[in-house]
Amino acid sequence: MKILFSLCSWGLGHATRSLPILRRLVKDSHEVIIYTSGRSLALLQSELKDGVRFIASVPYPSPYSDKIGFAFRFIKTAPKIIKIIKEENLEVAKIAAENKVGLIISDSRFGSYSKSLPSYLLFHQLRFIAPLRLLPAEMVTEFYNHNLQNKFEKIIVPDYAENSLSGDLSHNLRYFKSEKIEYIGILSDYEILDVKQDIDYLFSISGPEPTRTVLEEKLFSQLPLLNGSKIAVALGKPGKFTKEVIGNTVIYSYLEKARRDELMNRARIVVSRSGYTTVMDVAEINRNALFIPTPGQTEQVYLANHLEKAGFFHSVKQRKLKLDKDTGDAFKYKGYFPPWKTKDSVERFLNAVGLSRQ
Repeated sequence: MKILFSLCSWGLGHATRSLPILRRLVKDSHEVIIYTSGRSLALLQSELKDGVRFIASVPYPSPYSDKIGFAFRFIKTAPKIIKIIKEENLEVAKIAAENKVGLIISDSRFGSYSKSLPSYLLFHQLRFIAPLRLLPAEMVTEFYNHNLQNKFEKIIVPDYAENSLSGDLSHNLRYFKSEKIEYIGILSDYEILDVKQDIDYLFSISGPEPTRTVLEEKLFSQLPLLNGSKIAVALGKPGKFTKEVIGNTVIYSYLEKARRDELMNRARIVVSRSGYTTVMDVAEINRNALFIPTPGQTEQVYLANHLEKAGFFHSVKQRKLKLDKDTGDAFKYKGYFPPWKTKDSVERFLNAVGLSRQ
């Protein structure tokens, strides 16, 4: 079958979590057209190479800023995003018609659907978390999301119906019909390897600019606090690969799958943003973690607090970060052990979109 797979390009999380699905679609001999932009496009081109076709999408304006909070920035950019969603829908319809596409799968792009084709949305943030958890604001954003997503056959959530990782982001909903939502379990492109844990700290620096660089500078200023430790740093910059060794620290511009799997498995603890894809990655590999939510990004702040309260992972505000103390505290948390992992989640996804081989 010819499949159009569309992905949001805010950060790399949507691309990396969709990789196991994309790899499986290629393996099952489907003709896949990937529609995305920016660093997500670069990452998927480097990972999948000749296995699929790529079409550069119109990018959504980023709602992230180092000057104002996510909620206010999102409100400011919402009119532009809505305009682009309409343009995207027309472009997707044209691509689907010209290529005789039989199925559309969208990871968080609301305009990637067709009234004449089965269209499915992979999405975990059905409710935007409002500053201070203001109920009226959250009701409005959930209703807004519901209207945008009602165009799809089904919303597929990479989480569990019970004992969830995403919490109120995709549970305890007011407007969504339960039969419209399918929880398939976590999605991660990582694999467990039988290797020795000989790296003390793995710093995974990711996310959209300018917040990615802000975290990079903050962490590098505090690496001396971990004097004598064996450290690996992934900068999250796909493109030309670079590797730099400074004392006991190895800095990689970007980790392709083989090296990414190896370093995650060798690390005793992962330090990163609390983006949902990273949370799923850590759960997939059963690693301990210290999460540093992006200031003002309410989803990450909520996730960090939710996971801390559940006793799964420790988190700290960026302005209060003290690496030696906070990493020590993180080892006291139990981690998250999922009821099933990505291999089974992919099967559930395929079944949800009607591509199961059974």
